[in-house]
Amino acid sequence: MKKKNPKQRALKLPAISEIVWAIFRFILLLGLCYVIISPFLQKISAMFMSPSDLQNPTVWMVPLNPTLDNVKRVFKYGGYLPAFGNSLLISTLCATLQTFTCCMVGYGFAKFKFRGRNFFFLMSVFTIVIPPQTLYLAMYMKFRYFDIFGILGLLGVGKVKFVETILPSTILSATALGLKNGLYIFVFRQFFKGVPQELNEAAWVDGCNPIRAFFEIMIPLSKSMLISVFLLSFAWQWTDTFYSGLFNRSMTVLPMILNKVTAIATESISNGTMMSSVMQNTAVVMIILPIFIFYLIFQRKLIQGIERSGIVG
Repeated sequence: MKKKNPKQRALKLPAISEIVWAIFRFILLLGLCYVIISPFLQKISAMFMSPSDLQNPTVWMVPLNPTLDNVKRVFKYGGYLPAFGNSLLISTLCATLQTFTCCMVGYGFAKFKFRGRNFFFLMSVFTIVIPPQTLYLAMYMKFRYFDIFGILGLLGVGKVKFVETILPSTILSATALGLKNGLYIFVFRQFFKGVPQELNEAAWVDGCNPIRAFFEIMIPLSKSMLISVFLLSFAWQWTDTFYSGLFNRSMTVLPMILNKVTAIATESISNGTMMSSVMQNTAVVMIILPIFIFYLIFQRKLIQGIERSGIVG
């Protein structure tokens, strides 16, 4: 019998270890995917559950008598279409303003040197960790009796009530003080730090002022980053309940229909908690479904923007 060469044994051991590691990695990723996706699949399954399926203990995940009654009830009792229109308006407006203003602020922090630059940048990033609930009363009183440095009072106009309108969210977004704006400023600053300073200097030599150089050179270079920040801002604004509940209580947005649908369904459709849970799951899926479709369309741009931001890798 021929004896195996020690070199052949050494070659087989790494191959076996690679196969074992690949199997382990596959099982681990499969388990993580199940943990993440399973709750979402259960909510989708609940959308099509009929009362007979809810009372049948053998039904799990796949309904025997699928129905669209739950979706129709969300439209009927929750006012889904008006809430969808309000959420689309507020999210698009705020995301557009936040993307533009945070881009300008991040560009300023990255390319211009001025006294206190690091301090102000630190303060803007520090806003990420401050819970907005700590500013609840201050923000409400500021926009309930709005007056800029007392100027309106001096002009005889008096204080203006901006609450119950979209103006507070618009003003906060336009001044880079809106939801998660510290994060967007940080991302834009990291991106513009990676852009060679020679581009700016060449533009200035050719007669461009800083504002013109920003719009004609930096904006085209940062298209993928602009799209990524817009998507993130839109998604956070879409599911926001804090600012909507603070400034726009009279304007129904999608996150607010959740409790409304659950309460009405419990009272008028069923006295049990099972139907209430089904209606709640249906409303949740219908709230996040537009965002899911939105991400499917622009996921490549989102990944490209995150890769070019310089905060990963």
